[in-house]
Formats: sequence, C-alpha cells, structure tokens
Amino acid sequence: MSKILITGSCGFIGTNCTIEAIERGYTVIGFDNLRRSLTEENLLFLQKTFRDKFIFIHGDIRNKVDFDRIPKDLIGIIALAGQCGIPYAQISPQYDFEVNALGTLNVLEYARLHGKIPVAFASSNKVYTNITNVMSIEEAETRYRWDNSGTPLWKAGRFEDGITIDRTGDVRTTCPISINEKLPLDADGKYARSLYGTSKVSADLYCQEYYQAFEVPTVVNRMSCIYGYYQKGVEDQAWVSWFIRQIKDGNRKINIFGTGKQVRDMLFGTDCAKLYLDEILNIDKVKGQAYNIGGGVENTMSLLEAIKFIEDETKNKAELTFLPKRHGDQDIWISDITKITTDLPMWKPTISPKEGIRLMITSNL
Repeated sequence: MSKILITGSCGFIGTNCTIEAIERGYTVIGFDNLRRSLTEENLLFLQKTFRDKFIFIHGDIRNKVDFDRIPKDLIGIIALAGQCGIPYAQISPQYDFEVNALGTLNVLEYARLHGKIPVAFASSNKVYTNITNVMSIEEAETRYRWDNSGTPLWKAGRFEDGITIDRTGDVRTTCPISINEKLPLDADGKYARSLYGTSKVSADLYCQEYYQAFEVPTVVNRMSCIYGYYQKGVEDQAWVSWFIRQIKDGNRKINIFGTGKQVRDMLFGTDCAKLYLDEILNIDKVKGQAYNIGGGVENTMSLLEAIKFIEDETKNKAELTFLPKRHGDQDIWISDITKITTDLPMWKPTISPKEGIRLMITSNL
C-alpha cells in the first residue's frame, strides 16, 4: 500500500492534502505537533472520516527522534509543517527559525537517508523582499494597481527580469502584471522580507541544494494567498478565513494593517492540494525547481474587496480599524504561474476567489 508522509497534516493545507491523497488511493502518514487548536479539530475529523487510511504520528519536525516512528516505505513527503505567523516571528525569532529552517532540514535529512524520498515543500512569497513596493503604483478606490501606463514600472532596483507583463491586456482592468521566479531574493541593504520570510528562504534554499548536493528530488512552492476549507484563520494569518469568521459569526471587528488596498492572488485549498499531489506523482518533471504558486493574474482581490464581498454575501457589516502597515508587507503580490503550469500542464487553478469565498461561507468547514 503506497504511503505519503504529510508534515503539518492537521493544518489547513495539510488537511486538504490528506483528503486529496486518500481520495487518490494513497495511505497518509500524518505528522503534526498539534500546536494550534484548529489542528486537534482537524485531526478528529481525519481520524473519524478515514480511519486506517490516515495513520497519525504526534511529532515535531524540530525533534529528529520523532522521525524514528515514521514508516520507511514512503513514495513522497509533502512538507507543510511550519511557523506561519509573521507577527509571531517578530516576537520569537528563535522558535520561528527552529521550526521553519531547522525543522525543514530535518525533513530533508530523513528523505536523504531513507532512499532519497521526493519532497514537495511549502515555501512562501515572503522569501522575496518588499522590493516590489518601489514599483509604480496607482491607488484606486478599493485596491492598489501596478501602473505601467506612461511611467516606468520600476523606480529603482535590478529586478526587471522578475516582472512579467502581458501587453495584450489592459493594466487597469485585467491586472496583467505579475511576479515570476527571477525576482531576486537579495535585500540589497534596502528592503525587508520579515523574519518569517527569512526563515522560509533558508528552508527554500536548503531544499534546492539537497537536490544539487544529494540528488534528493525536491520541489519548492512559493505560495501566495492560499485559503479554503479547514482553515480557521486568526488575525495573524489566513486573512480570508479570519474575515469570514469575524463578519459571519457576528463579532464583525477587523483590524486592517495598512489601507486595506493591498492585493494578493488567491488559490483555493483544494486546488493547492491537487498541486502537491501532482508534484509528488510527477516529481521528475519538477524536481530541483522553485515555483511561484497562487491564483495568478486572473484570481486577485484586495483586502477591502474581500471584506465587501463577504459583507454582501452574509448581509453583515464589518467594523474596521486601520493600523500601521506591518514590517516587510508587500503592497501587491500577484504570482506569475506560467512556469508551474508549463512544467506541470495537468494542473491549474479552477476556483475563483468569489466562488471560493462562497464555498467557505456556506460550508462551515
């Protein structure tokens, strides 16, 4: 019976990946430290729903001894366990480093020492700095837009190759500007990526180097806004889920860090899960590569736009408080997903932000 190890198996993406893997006929070895309250709820759901198809190990990727309990006959590892709160990394940078950098190194070592097991790793768009904030921006009523109509798109910096512009579209209506994998990771003494982004870039580079140094087949996914079922967001992370919970459940109070016009491309959790399984099962097509992952230029929303849509769907009004923008925040991030859809043509986003938010509102998952 083919087994896939999923670290962080009871988190939001981990739960979606577990479901996707089992529905494809695989047994999942779930590995999670259950640090967050939502993970215990997701664990109970997975155990009740899938029974012997889901084998759970209570472990922490920081502790190498915990890996001794993992079965050795794995066909792949989906490495999702991580500290994903940007503000928390500012409070406890050592814990953030131990989980995201050292913990990922432990996963890679396990893969290396047990037959070079394929690893699909969850990185983040935060590995890039906020260098994109120097690009020319137009401030519309509900969102920021990158503006290339008459003035240079970039004011400074050596990052032109990292920008993809579809000149067949209209920047004011179709958002054809996106960021590809050639955007530099260096801060150049001017830019910030957050401490969370710093720990993730370390893990990101280790994954790439384990392929080069040891031929461990790894693939890195630099993810934008991922949202969907089983998320249960909090203020520090998972903003779509957090907005839905606050507005739908009656609290209605939301803190906005910045203007709320920040834009992200959005990928629904079930689409994200399909990607990770497709990568593990087609590892020869993607090994050694890093990809920007999100909904792409066709699936974007600003914070204010998401709030307005949730208000319209729930008939509840949010109470907004505006606070200073967080350290290292990117005003706009839109992933160019051309590379992954070219290398892995069986995959593409299928659920739009409005459809995905409606599904979350009505599902109660």
